[in-house]
Amino acid sequence: MDSFHCVIGKIMMVSLRIPFLVSVIFCSTLMSKGQCPSDAEIITHVAGIQESMADGFSEKIRRLKELQATFMKCHRTKNAAYAQIIHRIGDIYSKAGDLERAIIYTKEAVAVNTGQGQGIDPSFLCNSYFNLGIFYKKIHFLKDSHHYFERCIDVGRGYPDKRAIVFMAYEQKAYAFFQTGDYQKSIEQADEGILFAEANKEVLAMAPLLAQKAQSEIESGLFSDAEVCIKKAISLLENENGGAEHLATSYSVYADLLQKSGKIPSALKYYHKSLELNKEAENWEQCSRDLLELGSVYLHGLNQSGKAVYYYNEGLKMAAKSGDSYQLAGLYSNIGVVYWRNKDFHKALKYYQKALNVLPLNFSDTAVKSNLSKDMLKLVSNDYFVSTILANKGSSLLGLYRKEKKKKTLLLALKTYEIADQAVDIMRWKQDGEQSKLIWRKKTKEMYEEAIEVCFYLQNIEKAYYFFEKSRAVLLNDKLCELIAENYIAEKDRRIEKQLRVKTYTLSMRLLSMSKSDAHYKEVMGKWYDSQNNWEVFIRGLELKYPTYYQYKYDNSVYPYRAVMTKLQDQKQSLIEYFTGDSIVYALFLSPGQQQLLRIPYRSYGKDTKNLLTLCADKSLLNQYYDCYETVAYQLYDKLIKPLKIPEGRVIVSLDDHFIPFEALLSDSLDKSSFLARKYIFSYVHSMRVMMKKINLPTVAEHTFLGIAPSAYNRNFKLAVLPGADQSLGNIVRYFKTSRLIINGAATRAGFLDHLNRYQIVQIYAHAAADSTKKEPVLYLADSTVSLSEIQKLSFPHTELVVLSACNTGVGYHAEGEGVFSLARAFMTAGVPCTVTNLWQVDHKTTYQLTELFYKYLQKGLPKDEALNQAKLDFLQENDQLYNLPYFWAATIVLGNTDGIQHPPLHIFLITGMATILLMGLTVLDCLLLKP
Repeated sequence: MDSFHCVIGKIMMVSLRIPFLVSVIFCSTLMSKGQCPSDAEIITHVAGIQESMADGFSEKIRRLKELQATFMKCHRTKNAAYAQIIHRIGDIYSKAGDLERAIIYTKEAVAVNTGQGQGIDPSFLCNSYFNLGIFYKKIHFLKDSHHYFERCIDVGRGYPDKRAIVFMAYEQKAYAFFQTGDYQKSIEQADEGILFAEANKEVLAMAPLLAQKAQSEIESGLFSDAEVCIKKAISLLENENGGAEHLATSYSVYADLLQKSGKIPSALKYYHKSLELNKEAENWEQCSRDLLELGSVYLHGLNQSGKAVYYYNEGLKMAAKSGDSYQLAGLYSNIGVVYWRNKDFHKALKYYQKALNVLPLNFSDTAVKSNLSKDMLKLVSNDYFVSTILANKGSSLLGLYRKEKKKKTLLLALKTYEIADQAVDIMRWKQDGEQSKLIWRKKTKEMYEEAIEVCFYLQNIEKAYYFFEKSRAVLLNDKLCELIAENYIAEKDRRIEKQLRVKTYTLSMRLLSMSKSDAHYKEVMGKWYDSQNNWEVFIRGLELKYPTYYQYKYDNSVYPYRAVMTKLQDQKQSLIEYFTGDSIVYALFLSPGQQQLLRIPYRSYGKDTKNLLTLCADKSLLNQYYDCYETVAYQLYDKLIKPLKIPEGRVIVSLDDHFIPFEALLSDSLDKSSFLARKYIFSYVHSMRVMMKKINLPTVAEHTFLGIAPSAYNRNFKLAVLPGADQSLGNIVRYFKTSRLIINGAATRAGFLDHLNRYQIVQIYAHAAADSTKKEPVLYLADSTVSLSEIQKLSFPHTELVVLSACNTGVGYHAEGEGVFSLARAFMTAGVPCTVTNLWQVDHKTTYQLTELFYKYLQKGLPKDEALNQAKLDFLQENDQLYNLPYFWAATIVLGNTDGIQHPPLHIFLITGMATILLMGLTVLDCLLLKP
């Protein structure tokens, strides 16, 4: 169960701080005398209004707008003084929670200072760009936010008086990457700012950036590097009198490092040092975070529940002083975690309900059976807190059921997980950026596992299917989907979409700041409902106008259970979905005549799957340790397949972790040839929703078939020639009416990209690289490469099949809960409903033979899975005993929609090839060491 650990970070707004030297009625006095104020007088007056302590936001905006009108009466053209007026109006609108107007006014200030007129001030763009970066960060447009921070840095680096803003922009960018889990980019941004500070001898500016760098290094496990950075930051701040706020933050970061390093007494010491500095500065918000962290150290580091509750309660007092509702909710939730750990589930539920009650959502029902409504979830500004509280509440209800065995408790847990799932859906609409969503995947996997456990106890098969699908499909590949989606929507509609989101967010923030007793509450509530509805109507309209964009960016739907059952009936197929936890594997089996949900204890699942892949991927190793292969292949069958009693025939497999070839599992521990390929016809899916997604657009094609086979490569690649590729192309091309072949030196990157979308069928024999690290997979052409992200930006509206027989094309780094992140995924997210891909390197002769056999049966009208399975059986029959090793034939799998190609011409996009790299990230594990 999650408990809150607040990260350290501050949002700062840039405001010009000019002494309040003149009367606030100065300009109006000049106007009454028929005189126009000078630009310098206007700028001073702007600062005076900003500094006024007596006026609220509305009054300041009114007076600035009067000043704006005064300026326009006295000047024909807008200049730097005018830009400062409207920049300040935007600043105050943002403080008042109206980001819609804040963005409009600040962008006008940018337009003025980027113009060609006299009297403009390009240096002030630094201020405006910074504020736009902050505004867009608040509404989760991270791409726009990064863009404006970068513009701020680019402008500000040229003006010494803007360096303070530049350093804050570096901090914001580094912190934003930290928040979204992209720690390497966070470190790089911090380093860039540190180098700029060193070059300009801005010693104190280095400290916050060093602290931020240390935070990212801590999360990356680089403890030694982090210690160097944070000690340097502390030294600079202590010796240069750098300010209590930054020093307190650095103490807190150092405490976090010490805690994670197991140095608990030292960690407590530095959290207390941070707390004392924040108390002296009356920074109650940061005090509450320090106390939260102290409580968490006592809870998780020292297992002292009483001390943890004490510090959490002290934190509540500080959070109340600061008025931070979300901090209050986090602290109440952490107290709930303490009681959950002690198995006092009733008390835990009481505190989780308190956490929901203190959120600024006007939710006051204290009954545990009550949950937030969907409209309340839409108003939430911190989705992580809310979804975690709901997930924690569900977990306590599940724990209470295990203890008391009351079905009503289980039903309430199910409803709570459904609400938590809705919170994740709404979060997905608000967030952008792959890494942030990867964090959400990791944090939601435990929630989905417990939701599936609830379904298991209830034997609610349909709900279990829903949570299985949501666990991998809803958050599937978001950033890549958005990259593709951008190719499918007009700029005008994208701009309208953004404006509607900003307006809805602005009204939600205004509504949350009001009491229900406020005279204008109902009016604002009505405006928010209208705005929210307008946004949702617009989004639903996109489904018809831009179906690809809608599917990739907004469609959270699960392919309906009834529709799945109908498809399985029509196609005479079965479906198995697996969900893997730390020590439990859940298996959901669906077929026309049978549905099962099993809970399988399997602590060694991860080790066994890695062992299987390691052995199968290495011909020599497999030969040497075949008895070990037999053991693990039967063990996986015995655990994952045998208990389900699956009838022979076509089976779709959906895995949420390592993809393994079920064809190579053994059904008889005493029979070396009892491969499941002889009993079952397997295909694989990331999720049923992805499998069923297909966009039909008019075909634009000059010819049917394009074949590409570079015979030699850029010498820097150090890649071997692929002998026989052109002959294999000749064997395959006879299945097609019209064709073009691009081979040898003509098979370039430009030729590939230029011709790719002109043909219905494209086949490539080439090297490829895709390993288990986070390095982006690529296809090699004669002169250069084509990357995964470039493939994903392409459109394949009528392509039915991609065959990727190149080495490692089915392997990539694993994004938790969604399967393989790879070249195969690239084509599927680009709209191709089916790929045939390799899970490990196979020699070129075997690849040619299997590929040609596959086409032999596909041409006869067989479904893709049957065609590949028959090709494998023929391969086993036609070759000698050595080729029975799964290394040769089991690597190739069908991923996605398996429908046959019924009518010529074949709409096939084929990429086949071999690569020279080795499978990375897999090692021979325990089973190899146990060989007698």
